[in-house]
Amino acid sequence: MCGFIPIEPIGPPAARPGRHSSRRRAGSCARRFLPLLAPLAFLITNLLTPPAAAGGRLTDVRAAPWDDRFRVVLDLTGEVDYHPWVLTGPDRIAIDLRHTPGDEFRLPRVNDWLVVRLRLNYLRSGTAQVVLDLSRAAKYKVFTLPAGNGKPHRIVCDVFRPAEPEDGAAGRPWVVVIDPGHGGRDPGAVEGRLHEKTIVLDVARRLAKRLNEQPDVIAYLTRERDVFMSLQRRVRKAQAAGADVFISVHVNGCRARSARGAEVFYLSLKGATNVAARELAALENKEAVEEEDPLLGEIADLPFAVDLIKTDTVRRSSLLAEAVLDALCAGGLAASRGVKQANFVVLRSCRVPSVLIELGFISNPLDARRLASESYRQALAENIVSGLLEYRQRYARRNAGVDVLPSAGRTALQSR
Repeated sequence: MCGFIPIEPIGPPAARPGRHSSRRRAGSCARRFLPLLAPLAFLITNLLTPPAAAGGRLTDVRAAPWDDRFRVVLDLTGEVDYHPWVLTGPDRIAIDLRHTPGDEFRLPRVNDWLVVRLRLNYLRSGTAQVVLDLSRAAKYKVFTLPAGNGKPHRIVCDVFRPAEPEDGAAGRPWVVVIDPGHGGRDPGAVEGRLHEKTIVLDVARRLAKRLNEQPDVIAYLTRERDVFMSLQRRVRKAQAAGADVFISVHVNGCRARSARGAEVFYLSLKGATNVAARELAALENKEAVEEEDPLLGEIADLPFAVDLIKTDTVRRSSLLAEAVLDALCAGGLAASRGVKQANFVVLRSCRVPSVLIELGFISNPLDARRLASESYRQALAENIVSGLLEYRQRYARRNAGVDVLPSAGRTALQSR
């Protein structure tokens, strides 16, 4: 809010005896103060005159964790005058959009270990202020992206994560997001009284319980009960959890009742491993509504970023798939059908190692009998935990002994 200091009015000096008349003395005084009057008039005029019409309007605020940073994107109808600044006690970053009105919209809810909340203030001066509340001080960068290709003018704020946790390797827990497939009105594969949605939810709960018993590991479920979940809701849940890895749990069904065993898929950037994998992906994707990754448009504007990130994440996803399948089939618990690739919507995050596990075929009598058993489901969960921990250690060995995945996840996940 602007204010100004009252200024004493300028008037003629008091009359003094002498040969000059009071009129001449007043004229001389005015000429003496004339150079000061122009800037004073300019100051008063600018204080009392309303600001000029805004060059743009704030229409939306988007946010998501992303690898080594947390990104906040402000959508605007045009260029605006903006000013970022840092405050302490508590730590936060504010971006002032001067003389910028805003539309009505909901701010995204965030649950990140570094950026804990977003706020939007409208100041009396006509300034819109976006505030990022932080858990600790952090480096940041603010830049603009011009309108084009159907995208609006944008202001982007990246808050960078520290290269090393403050308290060593245990400074941040390893986050696993588990997505039990289907749910609610979508039962998935059905064989008699066996429904895929029920089996995978039970296995996912057991898996999350065992993971949460491990030191420095936190597991979240995208759904914890028998409800249908849209793509948008799964995305929001996975994003809020800030995953380091993402696992989608399913069981299979097939006309050929002889088909049996477990298989693990990771994303294919080119095509499915075989016809069966392509057909399975088409079946699993049928409920999905195609949506743009909330931040992919901004990432695409940075040269080479998408290709590099996708290539590295697919490589890590293949390691994850191998480790999980090896553990899942250890000791003959499940027959192995191998690691495969397919274009599952649930795996289309370009930055988070993601796999889709098919635990077995409920259309096969032997697999169905096992999947109906609580003890077998518990054994599946135990083995998947072993695979995940092995992956974590295997990845650490390939990265000079770092105990946690370095900025591996923190992204908006696309799920079905």
